[in-house]
Amino acid sequence: MNRSRRRNCNAVNAASLARWIVMTAFLALAGLAYVYLTLQLYHLGERRKAVENELISLRTQNDRAKAQIAAFTSRPALQRRLKEGFLKMIPISEANIVRLTISPRSPDEDTIQPVVNPSAAR
Repeated sequence: MNRSRRRNCNAVNAASLARWIVMTAFLALAGLAYVYLTLQLYHLGERRKAVENELISLRTQNDRAKAQIAAFTSRPALQRRLKEGFLKMIPISEANIVRLTISPRSPDEDTIQPVVNPSAAR
């Protein structure tokens, strides 16, 4: 009776079972990796959007600052500040002014003169 019981028992194929376990583990790891990378992509997209908004804000502030600098350094603004007494300026004396005059060019300056090599003349 012992023999007939043994014949009716299903034998487990160890190689097939191991293969299915490895495939299941691989698919589980691939699924976890996919979920992790998808979440990383989402978080990095949010961070990129925040950095882009900050960049736009900084460019706007930079443009405002450039406009203020241009307004504060314009001639009328400086003259107004001078009249208000905010700026203390003294006139420059004639002795401290250097004037450069450009002499008129002669037409011969534009022509190319040949260079004579003294060693080639011998």
